[in-house]
Amino acid sequence: MTTIADVLIIGGGPTGLYASFYAGLRDLSVVLFEAQAELGGKINFYPEKMVWDVGALPPTKGKKVKEHLIEQAKLFDPTIYLKTKIIELTKEDNLFYAVDDQGRTHVGRTILVCIGGGVVSPQKLPCFIHNNVDNYIHYQFPDQQAIQGKHLVISGGGDAAVDYAIEAVSYGAKVTLCYRGEKLKAHEAQVKKMKAEGIQVLMNHTIDGVNQAETFNMVLRLKNSANHETIDFLCDHLLIQHGYDRDSGLLDKVSFDLARHEDFYLNCEIPTKTSHPGVFAAGDIHYFKGKVNLLAGAFQDAAQAVNQIKHYLEPTSVPQAMVSSHNEKFSERNRQLLVNE
Repeated sequence: MTTIADVLIIGGGPTGLYASFYAGLRDLSVVLFEAQAELGGKINFYPEKMVWDVGALPPTKGKKVKEHLIEQAKLFDPTIYLKTKIIELTKEDNLFYAVDDQGRTHVGRTILVCIGGGVVSPQKLPCFIHNNVDNYIHYQFPDQQAIQGKHLVISGGGDAAVDYAIEAVSYGAKVTLCYRGEKLKAHEAQVKKMKAEGIQVLMNHTIDGVNQAETFNMVLRLKNSANHETIDFLCDHLLIQHGYDRDSGLLDKVSFDLARHEDFYLNCEIPTKTSHPGVFAAGDIHYFKGKVNLLAGAFQDAAQAVNQIKHYLEPTSVPQAMVSSHNEKFSERNRQLLVNE
């Protein structure tokens, strides 16, 4: 027998995670889909950086914010699918059918789109990579303890690459920046700061291969883009910052009309309420006049969307959930927390 969820949440970033929590608070059954292997969305791109823009939360590393969001999202036992990309959405008899990339069909009474800027994946190295060095190649900033006292090569010339180079030095790493062009694309002030740190920069060089090494974790074959000569370069860790590929094809594969803003974002006359009944959006993927594109704003979007969904499914329901400080759903948990203080 097919289970029909109250809401199918597409996207497991901060917005989708908070929506999962708030939907449970409003007694809605949830199925959440995340295309990547782990929850967290864009927070996974800056695990070691501090997050400052969440009210009442002290500066906290991205990985810790993600950890708390996931714990909160699972509070009311949603069904969560990882490595599951929704590729098609259809509607029949007021029910929505979401087809995933594994051929499964999921049924829901509503859809909540929380895909941010689309399914974002880091661009990978196109060259040969020896299997034994996989653990030393990173596409997001590595754990600071892993690189302390080690030689880290960062491939890239944009803002993220230069920022990470400066940050890695502060964690005690020896850093070399490798870039294919003649001039770095990062902000001039950060480039100046990087040079002041004494960070080695190899311009006009691309990584042409990665092999195992004896004294270090790996040896990079670097190719000079000007004269095509190659050199071998030893290092312990490699951080790739070549940008990201964005897959936003889902919104082009729906069987019903959805108003768009700038040919991509879902246009909402009323915040989080799309042009099609039963389809809602939250976070960066949706647009309305005056929208705040902050992490803190994503939580407001999520709660607003869930309240809209609750009213859509149950028109006589109260406009919003009772505040957490008085909500009976937390009574037993609050008692346990007070006992453990």
